[in-house]
Amino acid sequence: MNGTPKTRIATINELAVIFPGYSPLPEERKQQGKYLLIGGRNINDSRLEKTNKDSYVDDTQKDSFRRAIAQPGDIIVSTLFNRRKLYIYRDTDPMAVVNNSCAIIRTPENNDYIVSYLRTLKGQEHFLQDAEKATSGALIPRLSLSALSNIQIPLLPLSELQRLGDDHIGSSTTDDLIVLRDELQSKDAQIAELRVQLNASRGKEGENERLKSQLTQVTTYYEDRIRKIKSQISTNNLKSRIVHGETSKFEFKSSLRWNLKANRNDNNIELATLKTIVAFCNTQGGELLIGVADDHTILGIEQDHFANEDKFLLHIRNLITDKIIPSVFQYIDYDLVTIDDKRICWVVCKQSKEDVWLKPDKNTPEAFYVRSGPSSTELPPRDALHYIQEHFPK
Repeated sequence: MNGTPKTRIATINELAVIFPGYSPLPEERKQQGKYLLIGGRNINDSRLEKTNKDSYVDDTQKDSFRRAIAQPGDIIVSTLFNRRKLYIYRDTDPMAVVNNSCAIIRTPENNDYIVSYLRTLKGQEHFLQDAEKATSGALIPRLSLSALSNIQIPLLPLSELQRLGDDHIGSSTTDDLIVLRDELQSKDAQIAELRVQLNASRGKEGENERLKSQLTQVTTYYEDRIRKIKSQISTNNLKSRIVHGETSKFEFKSSLRWNLKANRNDNNIELATLKTIVAFCNTQGGELLIGVADDHTILGIEQDHFANEDKFLLHIRNLITDKIIPSVFQYIDYDLVTIDDKRICWVVCKQSKEDVWLKPDKNTPEAFYVRSGPSSTELPPRDALHYIQEHFPK
């Protein structure tokens, strides 16, 4: 970056197009139909959920209807009631039309900057706070499209904003990501400039609060983008490692619960994943990729037929909680990453400081596993005792 370019604030309508939700006629509402009619009640803790009060609609040729059909990346904001809600529509969500209790923020195809900003917790927090302020004092706390369009978003001092979006980061080479990471890590000059402006505004209450908010937003967004870039660099490296196959500390599983041959859920498939985690924790740690076949094919977690990614992550957490003892969450980390447009689960295990056991169910004895080459091996009781005495001295 040359010089000290100023961070500025842009309104949402400078960066995106805002559409109202669709207002269906009574006769258009159905108990079943092609499109789920999304309202504020369907947005819960940044998740899209179906309820027993949902309505559905079928196709019509009205322009207002066509505009309100949800597209991946659409930012859906509830405009009614006291509590603002926000949801970013995903391509894995059910086909849906946004109803008139919400508004749609739709970004240009080549720039998902706002979407990426609002995916951060701080970004969402600031946005929803600003939405609340926009309705303060109103008899009916409805967020108008005009007020929504004037909510401000911080723009970082880079000439091409799309370089900060998730889509661009996800498709960049490692070399390009390193350049962008280094640019963002040289942020100190911009942060220092904001601090100077903040100090100069003391005594000007409104200006002081505005600069404080801007400083917080810019700082947290810089940090989030750097984390995102570092994660993508790791993911790019992960892809190259998959090509070289499994090792004693690197294993693939095609699925978490779905038996691909029998075409059904299978408890034994789940146990195979848990055996690997237990063995890694009992040996020297390791990494497990769920959604990658033995022949290195990237299958993705969609093989497991979960309703959404959150349900997948909750399921693996519940399995680890219920069937591995003692708790190993201090030794493992897991997340979803994208490789070749497929989402896979990356589980990273550290070596435990105490022996770890698999408890398949209440009627089956606990089992002790270690890594032996590229596989997980169960040790019989006498060998397990000797191993524990040697590797986990009390």
